[in-house]
Order: sequence, then C-alpha cells, then structure tokens
Amino acid sequence: MSLLLLATEGGQVVAFDTATREYRRVFQSSDNEAMMGIEAVAPYLYVASLSRVYQLRLEDFSEVTRTRLYDPTPDFHQMSFANGFLHLTATKDNQIWLFEPGLRLARIYQVMPPAPRRRAAYKKNYNHLNHIVQADDRFYISLNWLTTTQYANSGVLVTDADLGEIERFEFGWEIHDFQFLDGKKIAICATSSKGKRVKHPYRSGLMVDGQLVFEHDAEEAFCKGIAHDDHHIFLCGGRKMERRHRKNSSSILYVLRRSDYSLVETIESADIKAIKGAIRHPDSP
Repeated sequence: MSLLLLATEGGQVVAFDTATREYRRVFQSSDNEAMMGIEAVAPYLYVASLSRVYQLRLEDFSEVTRTRLYDPTPDFHQMSFANGFLHLTATKDNQIWLFEPGLRLARIYQVMPPAPRRRAAYKKNYNHLNHIVQADDRFYISLNWLTTTQYANSGVLVTDADLGEIERFEFGWEIHDFQFLDGKKIAICATSSKGKRVKHPYRSGLMVDGQLVFEHDAEEAFCKGIAHDDHHIFLCGGRKMERRHRKNSSSILYVLRRSDYSLVETIESADIKAIKGAIRHPDSP
C-alpha cells in the first residue's frame, strides 16, 4: 500500500496512508472551495481549487505562492505538469490554462466546443473538461460531454505537443481522470442522478479499454480521481449527497488489485471529506 495525497471538499489536502489508514490534514486553502487538481513536481506540490492555484513545498506542505482568486471562476478541475508548464483544465470556458512553475499565467488555449458555430454558454455547448495528461508527444483531455447532449457519451480530445487538436474519440460516460496504465486506456465512469434523465448506462466504476471492469453502487458513491502503486489501483471519491451538502460527504476509496481489477477493500472516512483528486506521494515506498 502507499501514501496518497488527496484533494478534498472544504479546501483541504490530506496525506493518507492506505496501509495504516493514518492521515493528517497538511494544507487548508484560503477560500474553502473544493480542492480539485493535485500534482507533485519535486520539490513542489501544486493544488487547485475552482478559482485559485497554490504552490506548496512537498517536504513540509508550507505555502510558497498562490495565484489571485479568479473571478469569475475558471472552474479549474484537474492538472498535470508537462514540458515545463502546469496544465490545468478550466472547464467553464472550454480552456486549458498553462502556468509557469512559479504560477505566472503563461497562456490560455481555447478548446473548441462540440458545436463550434454555436455560442459556447456555460452548461450549454461545452465540453466539461476534466483531466489532461501527456503520453509520448500527445495530450489527452477528458471530455465529460463529447457532444452537445449532456448526460450522454463522453470522449477524449487528442492534441499535439502544442495543444493543436488531432482527433476526438468516444470513451465511456461522465468520465474523469482518463489516463494510461499498463498500456491500456483507463478512466472512471460516473453517473448523475436518475432525475437528470441520463442517456447512458446507469453504472459507475473503472473502465479499461472500453469495458467496465469494476462496478460500484452508483447510489452509494461518486469517484473523481485515480491513483495507483505497483499492486493496487485506488478509485477515490465520496459518498453521494445533494450538491449543496457535499462539503459534509464522507470520503470513499475503492482499493482494487492492479492485476485483475478485483476489489480488495472499501475504505470510508467521515473525517476525510469527499475526494476530488488524488496522487501517490512521489516518495511513497
């Protein structure tokens, strides 16, 4: 098992030992917004709420610097460090924001909405960008909505190293944290409530190469982040609650065997709030 760094509701970063289940809150944001993105680039840890990005020292989690509180919010989601820049998905306006290591905003890339000739209003004709990851010389960006039909199929935007679009392909539904593991495409498939008239299978779990290989109760929990070590995959999220009460939601981790995706255990904590992003600590054994 490993030491995980968790970005949670309520603006907290939590260090969690999956073997002993010991934890400590190592950072509290200034704005108390949900923490979403988290990325370690030694000697720093970067974390982002919906409206602000922080740079911390990885050794003691002390704050180095922060961006201003952006208003209106870009709705930052998840992030990755590549080619000397921190890349953040800014889902509200279909954008990718690039920051220099010291958190100076370098540039903003616009991602075309599903219907480029129509107005890209928030929650209408937008991609709900979730995660960006680099593999080889390409970027892969999670599109929660591949088309203009919300609560339907999801997809992945593939770009070149300069974020120029190459293609989009369909992958699952309401996906989060698309990445590559063991040469396979993996992501979380989630589901909104039945009251939203979802247009996809009402199922939640881990998708690998287009197949749902692990499923959990869609009414029990939502998952937003994937972390892994040599032997396990950790699906990280929280107990489902109405959005206005989500700050009180307990965290849930599904621990899977990396070899066959079978469930090892489920860990729930009322003290650690719902997890929105997770990584393995780079110094974890």
